[in-house]
Amino acid sequence: MTSNVTIEDIVIPTKTMKSGDLVKTFFEYCVAAGVPALPFRDHNGLIQGFVSLKRVMGKDCLPNYLVELAGILHNDMSCTSHAMEKIHELFQKQVDIYVDNSIQFIASDTILIRTVALMEQYDTNFIFVADGDAKQTSDYKGVVTSLAVAKKMLQIESVENGVKEY
Repeated sequence: MTSNVTIEDIVIPTKTMKSGDLVKTFFEYCVAAGVPALPFRDHNGLIQGFVSLKRVMGKDCLPNYLVELAGILHNDMSCTSHAMEKIHELFQKQVDIYVDNSIQFIASDTILIRTVALMEQYDTNFIFVADGDAKQTSDYKGVVTSLAVAKKMLQIESVENGVKEY
């Protein structure tokens, strides 16, 4: 019964980013939708890549030496004294510099297990959903996250075992 469960009902509709949009707007959209990334549209309105919270934060929030020393860092670091200024500067940047062009799509009728397999293959915890021509505006549906997949799995298990609904 569950082998043909699709991801249609766990797609999270999202906004998309475009050239010139600010990082602050990107953060607001991600937080509002509860997703870690958003598609990026070019000047013609076609989806050509995506922007992720991980990429923005990894590229601009931390110098490389902090990443390398993460395991031994303490909470009282003097290099974080200007955090508010750094956040403000980050939020004023345009998302264009953070675009990753290796965007992957699946259709909304993709079965759940294939979605999990593709996320594993692409080493990601999210995947974009589009029916038809994935780059066209009208065909983009949203994002599926590993958290949404986990919730769906719990729902399937609860229905089959008569357990509470998630």
